[in-house]
Amino acid sequence: MNSILKKISSCKVIKGLIICVISFTIIWFGMAFGPDENSVEAKVFERLTFYTRSMPQYLFDEQSTSEPRKALVNGNTSYFTVGKSKDDISKILNFYAKRYPPQPVGKIDDHILKKVSDRQLKQCLIKMNKFLECMSENQHVRMEGEDFGFFGAIEFHDPDLMLGSEKFLKKYQNAMTTGEFGKIGTGRIVIALKNPDTQETRIINLWTDRDFNLKKFLPDTSGDMGGKDIPGIPRYPGSRRLLAIEQENTLTYDTLVSYEGGGGVVGNILFYHSRMEDAGWKTDPIFEKVVGEQSMENFMFYTRQGRECTIHIQEDEYTGKIITTITNREMKNS
Repeated sequence: MNSILKKISSCKVIKGLIICVISFTIIWFGMAFGPDENSVEAKVFERLTFYTRSMPQYLFDEQSTSEPRKALVNGNTSYFTVGKSKDDISKILNFYAKRYPPQPVGKIDDHILKKVSDRQLKQCLIKMNKFLECMSENQHVRMEGEDFGFFGAIEFHDPDLMLGSEKFLKKYQNAMTTGEFGKIGTGRIVIALKNPDTQETRIINLWTDRDFNLKKFLPDTSGDMGGKDIPGIPRYPGSRRLLAIEQENTLTYDTLVSYEGGGGVVGNILFYHSRMEDAGWKTDPIFEKVVGEQSMENFMFYTRQGRECTIHIQEDEYTGKIITTITNREMKNS
């Protein structure tokens, strides 16, 4: 049971650039349900039959890289692999930077801007010209430290598509209108995390699929982001869904849903204690004892007919809203 608490407390949603939110959430989920430090191959996904280009394995070492794993993030299909290396962070990031060369960059001509009738879009394109000047030198996002490294890039389906050209503008405008960014390109992310004890670096590769839709990360009329709630688990009244991740493992189905709402931490805890019991969920006496001893009442653990559910309730230090993160694991043979 201590291992469960340790796993939950170590999992944090990594905050970063807006364009990388989807990939960072997969990282979080991968940490929660993925392989541990001693076995990269633990809980490896069954081989994917879906047509997609995976990010190249680091140095193509198949013995230390897991099979691609599929996860639905707010209804968007994404994939990731987990591997290990003893190389330093800089060498690993350099490898991937070379794998994804920058796109050719042009400039949005004045005669193109004159054709745009939407004032907001035109202002956006004017600002984009300045942004394109910066992109001509570097189109990668890179952060690096002693034990942490991040690399991000957008791989366009058309390697000859010139950023800023009329062809690019049409594709970009359509993607912004429909949200179907996956028809333009693939988001590529690499996270390198060094273990100070073993000096091994965990390499997490992530990429989006062609169904990636930006609008699934925008609230609907009810305030919910894309995705769906977990069946059989109550939801605090008035809360809105921020994140929904579904992942199929070899033996289990795993789901994570995060909500934002009010009511206070204590009020939310009392709500779930009451409603989960009414819905047929049972608490674990050992878990209850451990969380009590460690003053972690905002962590809850329930079981019901082959399912395990954890609920974590905390107050956002910036907004004061209550963030409730619920995970559900269901055995396939249950």
